[in-house]
Amino acid sequence: MAACYWLPLLVIHVLLARSLVSSDPQDPARLIKFKTSLNNTFELSNWDLNIPPCAYESPNWKGMICNRDGSVLGLVLENMGLSGMIDVDTLAEITSIRTLSFMNNSFEGSIPDLRKIVPLRGIFLSFNKFSGEIGSDVFIGMSYLRTVELANNNFRGKIPISLTQLPLLTKLKLQNNQFEGEIPDLEQKNLLEANFANNGLVGPIPKGLSNQDPSSFAGNNLCDKPLSPCKKKVNKKNDVA
Repeated sequence: MAACYWLPLLVIHVLLARSLVSSDPQDPARLIKFKTSLNNTFELSNWDLNIPPCAYESPNWKGMICNRDGSVLGLVLENMGLSGMIDVDTLAEITSIRTLSFMNNSFEGSIPDLRKIVPLRGIFLSFNKFSGEIGSDVFIGMSYLRTVELANNNFRGKIPISLTQLPLLTKLKLQNNQFEGEIPDLEQKNLLEANFANNGLVGPIPKGLSNQDPSSFAGNNLCDKPLSPCKKKVNKKNDVA
């Protein structure tokens, strides 16, 4: 069971997202369409087109985060045993969405193409069964992102370089996957809280991450602050007879 350590941060995301958005009367139908792409939706049984998802800031439908005007600011569909496909194309039509959390479910396959939802502030996909490599450009254009949580899945390959292009990123959770190679240069993220533990990462830790807790790098083959210094390579000249 995933802990609720993320809840205070999620609240911050919601507060920051309370901008001038308006409720779209087509959004309930879009949400119902999105629901049809999921399996094991028993816990979403109160999603009903005869009832609006939000009554101003109060959710009528389970898993909704609501704005004061009744628009849907986010979905928190956690610990529900959900599987199937996350229909990003339909979610992208709900222009008020800022946060998506599908933590601790049973989703499999590749990471959804969430860059189609440009205004997203928070992505929470930890504790699922996602797998495969993540494209280097998967986060390009998502300049509003503050939180990316992909921990406890089966992702492999290199950490996507597009994470270095997120100017507002403050929380990155990639632990307990199968990422390989070096950690990309995240030095401009002075306020970043990150966790790379238990992957297959190698090489020096970027200087901008030297203030992280050492446990955030455990279970890899990494070096330099906050861990031990990297060993210098010694070039031995061949003796000339």
